[in-house]
Amino acid sequence: MLGKYLRMAAVAIMIVCGSVCSVAQESGEEFSMATLNVDGLPKRISVFELFDLEVNPDGPGKEYTPAISQYLAKCAYDFIAVQENFDYHAELCSALDADYSHDFWNGGMTVDKFLWEEAYFPFDGVNLFWRNSNVTAERTDSVPWVKSYGKVDHANDDLIKKGFRRYNLQLKGGSQLVVYNMHMDASDDKDEAKGEDKPDREVRMMQWRQLRDSILNRLDKRPVIVCGDLNSFYERDSVKLQFIDEIEKTGRATVGDVFITLERHGQYPALREGSVMKDEGATSWEIDGQTLDKILYINPTGGGVLTPLTFTIDREGYVRENGQMLGDHYPLSATFRISPQGASGITSVTTTTPADDAYYDLTGSRLSGRPACKGIYIHRGKKIVF
Repeated sequence: MLGKYLRMAAVAIMIVCGSVCSVAQESGEEFSMATLNVDGLPKRISVFELFDLEVNPDGPGKEYTPAISQYLAKCAYDFIAVQENFDYHAELCSALDADYSHDFWNGGMTVDKFLWEEAYFPFDGVNLFWRNSNVTAERTDSVPWVKSYGKVDHANDDLIKKGFRRYNLQLKGGSQLVVYNMHMDASDDKDEAKGEDKPDREVRMMQWRQLRDSILNRLDKRPVIVCGDLNSFYERDSVKLQFIDEIEKTGRATVGDVFITLERHGQYPALREGSVMKDEGATSWEIDGQTLDKILYINPTGGGVLTPLTFTIDREGYVRENGQMLGDHYPLSATFRISPQGASGITSVTTTTPADDAYYDLTGSRLSGRPACKGIYIHRGKKIVF
């Protein structure tokens, strides 16, 4: 039955065109992006000049944050999602300002900005940079998580107002997409080793569900990218079941993870019981090549389509002179092709006058003789050969 319909479709193409149809490369435009935690926590915080708190002694600080900026400028991504952009925003912008615009920065972590009644800094540390020559962007939302956990323990997530920001992006060719950039609650490795990170995992899954519902409430025909420091492993958190599968069950969209699609042939790791520790000897939190950071893509049914082309975790270029990582995590980058709503892949029709008894493939190229392999071919005025 399928062969019958394919024959009918191919004959219809020949009748409508009255010639050989040229099927061009898939329509759309390509873009590049990156996501990284820039480790912008201050090295120390002074409390009313009475005593100092050591916060992030190994962080890049004023010395190495300019190197992060230079690294990103050299890579020339179309847009860059960053997290923990706290105290060194000027240094992060130093090599980017010439070519990039960015979302608002809401301040560094000084004591005068600490909200003592609520006991947190009112910053999310999230920001987006976009290359002016290739992208225009507009932030539409800054949403705090409904729940965080840990003031003086459990990775201190509740000292910061973490959440996500939502952006509308348009590429220079006119393609539109939506980007969610975020930072989720972490698990302390000591708590994980002791099996005491259950509250962290529960809160993190609340954040995944909050994100899922927000995306579904705003979903239209534009494809969506979800990226950031998600502090999640598929082995440890039920992301596949509660986020990916739940979105797909609605029938409104499909969801993919670029790492899973391109590096694991679409196979998600199984959820494990008990503690899920990082690989022994790993310089950052990784399990079998998977990091805590993620780039996910969502294609709405009947809407635009994102196709991942490349994926990179830069473990070699993102380092200091001594080989230490520049920031807190290695950057993730990807390239995509974005195709418009209802793209068929046929972008042009070329009319030609074929010779008698000639065979053509579906790109419109004439073959030297009768096809030797099975496939779909056009044979002028006679039949379709399968």
